[in-house]
Amino acid sequence: MATPLTIRFSSDRNQALDAIASVEFGRGWCNVTPNIEEDVDEMKVNYFGLRFNKGVVVASYVTVAPKKGIDQPSTLGLLHSRGRLGRARIETLIGAAAFATKQDHNSRGLLLNVPPSTPPSQVLDVMCSLTESLCDYRFIGSWTLAHFVS
Repeated sequence: MATPLTIRFSSDRNQALDAIASVEFGRGWCNVTPNIEEDVDEMKVNYFGLRFNKGVVVASYVTVAPKKGIDQPSTLGLLHSRGRLGRARIETLIGAAAFATKQDHNSRGLLLNVPPSTPPSQVLDVMCSLTESLCDYRFIGSWTLAHFVS
């Protein structure tokens, strides 16, 4: 796997927005994690279930190349330790974003479909909202975005 470009941001989100915009049409993906006071690794996929997984919550935005000239929905996944969130809580966390829930699983996390026309600012806002709200550690007001290019 290639080494990602990392961007630390808080209120000035321009570089993070550029990274989100640059991965459209299957050209890569971005992970966002909240910055915390403790020195804790981010969560990783754990095939034994998230209840055995410790770490900082991570949101991943993955795009898909168009198929037969038709733009495809992207996905926004979230590894967290809170179990199943439920429809009402997900709606509160994502606000006005028209992201459909594809998966809200007790041990595999949350997976949302992101419509092709969604602006990068809305994607980043949801990633930040989800990671800040579901962080199990003391959040210090900034995030780190890891930008992977494929």
